[in-house]
Amino acid sequence: MIRLYMVALLGMLAANAVAEPFSLAQKAALFEYDMQKRFMLDGQALCKLKRPAASRDFVAYNMPDNAYMTGIYLGALSMQYAVTQEPEVRAKASKSISALHLLCTVSGKKGLLARAAWPVDKPMEDDGIWRPSKDGAYTWRGDVSSDQMDGVFYGYALAYDLVATEDEKQAIAKNVAALADHVIENDLRIIGYDGKVTAWGKYYPAYAKSWEKMNALLLLQLLKVAHHVTGAPRFDEAYRHWAIDEGYAKTAVNARKMGNPSRAGAINHSDDVLLFLGYYPLMLYETDPELRRLYTDSMVRSWSGTERFPGVKPEANPYYAFCAQRFLNDPSGVAAGIDTLRWFPLDMKWNHDTISQYEQEFGFTHDPTPQSPVPKEGEPVPVDRRHKSWSAWVMDPYAPGGSRTENSPLAFNGHDYLMAYWLGRYAGLVDAEH
Repeated sequence: MIRLYMVALLGMLAANAVAEPFSLAQKAALFEYDMQKRFMLDGQALCKLKRPAASRDFVAYNMPDNAYMTGIYLGALSMQYAVTQEPEVRAKASKSISALHLLCTVSGKKGLLARAAWPVDKPMEDDGIWRPSKDGAYTWRGDVSSDQMDGVFYGYALAYDLVATEDEKQAIAKNVAALADHVIENDLRIIGYDGKVTAWGKYYPAYAKSWEKMNALLLLQLLKVAHHVTGAPRFDEAYRHWAIDEGYAKTAVNARKMGNPSRAGAINHSDDVLLFLGYYPLMLYETDPELRRLYTDSMVRSWSGTERFPGVKPEANPYYAFCAQRFLNDPSGVAAGIDTLRWFPLDMKWNHDTISQYEQEFGFTHDPTPQSPVPKEGEPVPVDRRHKSWSAWVMDPYAPGGSRTENSPLAFNGHDYLMAYWLGRYAGLVDAEH
């Protein structure tokens, strides 16, 4: 499959000049090629590649967010398949659906998601708490969070709608039901293998209505997706109970913690990604006028900001901009979002040896010179002026730009580019010729 993608990529690059800038489609193809080559384990997306070091002679991975990233990547593949109808894309999506099934079941405790799973016969080096699976074939990382659930439910929703076979839909429904039942039956908590609430697995009112209002939104996403893929009345009843009777939909209006983004640490940009992953299924599936109004108010606040503080719109994040166009009918951020995709730098993700290898393999010349205008003081830093990061959308776009000239012991994949690019294609905001 990688070979097929390489042939397609070579054809795309050969059809144009061999120097950057690539078209957006060519860049997506290159990130996809690298994703499949270095960052996949039987459909499971691997977060952060650790290059061989003096202490070990093998490539290792830091894997706190495999479930989250696999869900996001599955969502991107689902939209890609909806656009292209390519059998190879469906095959990759099927592998990631299977990988999520493993993550949903490997703990041996019904409804307890694993952050990551790794075959016991492969060398590994990672932090976190790992336990053996009951069949002895895997070791799995625990202490799962609402972040991981958010990514998984996002990916499952898109896969169910756009790419899954009937058998896969049944498997998705079964896994989603188990995850949702676990949360409901444990009083809106994720209970780990040790019988304790996980560090970030909290959706209950005392937490979600005061400390972390984002989790009110994420619980509603979870329940809405559960009802959508299963059709089970209990999930619709739970959804409406928490959305309406317990006021979670009203709480979710203020899901984003606002602040002065120029002040370091004032905004949790990782939470912004989680919010928009949550908005997508809610805005897609909700038909109740009052609930839809509340979710729209929440999304407008996150996107446009308040009288005192800006939302995410100035950041020129293409995923957020494309969501705003699709669900808020606000096209004002689309052009800037496309510019971000155009300027998205390869060396934010990869070290120079990898880029050099791909230059030789595919016949292009990498130019690391920023193409964006220099930002004014207090403005977000364009993506091609930022430092290396595992996620361009999680990093602080207001932080001073950093150098990417030094090689890093880590390398990262392009899931962030792919999730935005394929949403743009699927929503008709980015065409194949961009």
